[in-house]
Amino acid sequence: MGKTNPKPRAPAAYRMTTWAVSKLSQRMLTATAQVSGLTHYLMASGKRRDYRSNLSPVVEFGPGCRPWRAFQNQILNVLELLKVPSQTDEDILNRMTLHGGSYIDATLGRGNGLILATFHSGNWELSGLMLSLAGYPITTVAGEQLRAGWSDEVKSLKERFGIKMAGETSGLRELYRDLEANRALVLHIDGDVFTGGIVVRFLGRTLAVPRGPAHLSRVRSAPVALAYCRRAPDDHLDVHIEPPMPPPVDADGERTLTQSLMSRIEKLVVEDPGQWCIFRDLFGGKARPLV
Repeated sequence: MGKTNPKPRAPAAYRMTTWAVSKLSQRMLTATAQVSGLTHYLMASGKRRDYRSNLSPVVEFGPGCRPWRAFQNQILNVLELLKVPSQTDEDILNRMTLHGGSYIDATLGRGNGLILATFHSGNWELSGLMLSLAGYPITTVAGEQLRAGWSDEVKSLKERFGIKMAGETSGLRELYRDLEANRALVLHIDGDVFTGGIVVRFLGRTLAVPRGPAHLSRVRSAPVALAYCRRAPDDHLDVHIEPPMPPPVDADGERTLTQSLMSRIEKLVVEDPGQWCIFRDLFGGKARPLV
């Protein structure tokens, strides 16, 4: 009888970081993120420039809207995710509230699956864990997680919570099968892992965004709902599921649905820019190829 190969040991840096984070309270995590996030904002001139440039047509930064808040929130997101291995399910669920779960229940009750279009707001990583802990069958598409060398560990962590991780090279047929199996498919519509796109108006300019949510919805007759997370001042996390939109019937319908999603996301970003953690140049670089 052949021996099974043991699971490779996690990188030393990952093990040391998760151990150190496990010793910190939520208050200490927040304090660490505030200092580290402000430092990162001041030193990462490229990210700082891109973040401000993305928002410049629609957001005026000032005393009530500090641009470094997003950098602080992003570091806190990472620290909270790295603390998960040392926490119980109850620890995670007690920090989060789900709003609109009845929309998921009703939609999955019809048996055609559900597409949850989301964006990088609040702590989107913990949001997925919470939905899975709440009993929802979650599939998500993800590229590299956190940093090179850590990706496999982070993906394995999510899989232990019951999340199915589809890679960026996964074909549409695999996602079709997940919808056919009545799963909730979580797709980031502000992500940069996509091969096709739809041009929309966003933050005062034109932008190509992933076609996937609208296209999968049309092909598989699966409704699309916007899902997003908001971080409260006390670091409680509110996960919102908005009313599902019916599947489009043609390519024009795909464009209309995608624009509706991006218009709603724009409103949420403008309301609280510090919740949105995108630090790459969305508009000034070369356009992604559209297929």
